[in-house]
Amino acid sequence: MWNRVIISIIGIPILGYIYYNGGLPLLIFVNLIVGVGILEFYTMAKTEEKSPYIILGTITALLIPNIIYFKSDLKISEILIFLVLAIMTFRVLKNKVENTSYELGTTILGIVYVSIFFSHMLLISGMKNGGKLLLTIQVLVWVCDSFAYFTGLAMGRKFFNRGFSEISPKKSIEGCLGGIFFTVLALYGINEVFNIFDETFPLWKLISSGIIIGIIVQIGDLAESIFKREFKVKDSGKILGEHGGILDRFDSLIFLLPVIYYLLKFL
Repeated sequence: MWNRVIISIIGIPILGYIYYNGGLPLLIFVNLIVGVGILEFYTMAKTEEKSPYIILGTITALLIPNIIYFKSDLKISEILIFLVLAIMTFRVLKNKVENTSYELGTTILGIVYVSIFFSHMLLISGMKNGGKLLLTIQVLVWVCDSFAYFTGLAMGRKFFNRGFSEISPKKSIEGCLGGIFFTVLALYGINEVFNIFDETFPLWKLISSGIIIGIIVQIGDLAESIFKREFKVKDSGKILGEHGGILDRFDSLIFLLPVIYYLLKFL
């Protein structure tokens, strides 16, 4: 209990400062999350018989946020092409057949899921009101997670018997709807106070954005639950004590960042 409180008291102000100011502190933060997160993912995916390419995958994952930040001419797609070529060349030279699809697939999946998705934080930071946007995104994740939990606790399975029991036994449709509803309200309130979007941004787009955000936040949470259930682990790691691992804390944000980035570009 106290571990959670202490981490929250220390972590929230630091996160707020990093998100709002961006720049080099944000790059360091993204590298830290990507580095620890990719190691957690590969550790979950590793078994006695098969394993992702941990060293090669981690190096590749850490290249991506730095390429984005420093605007390198090297493209992410090119990095992934070279990675596949390197791994397959290694396996051909080793004359190795077993578990090729699993080991190559989990290596690339970890890079896309952890590094490419989370590195969109740097792209959002470079947008107009980027600092405010990142703060808003994080607050909306907390709002959605909290109200989905409390709504599910109060009303779960009273109207819809079918929830998400195969993925997460405690998740209910009522909780999901509650999370979406309060996310829309929170986004409207934040925009009214802090003017995240300009005056030409219509109400229907604001509401639509809130609904999409509320849905994606919960998909991100459930997606990580799928990985953990498949890999047969309770938490992605122990680095945050009672909070679990990095992926346990940032699972919803990982899925939400690329969606927000392309949503804003589209809208």
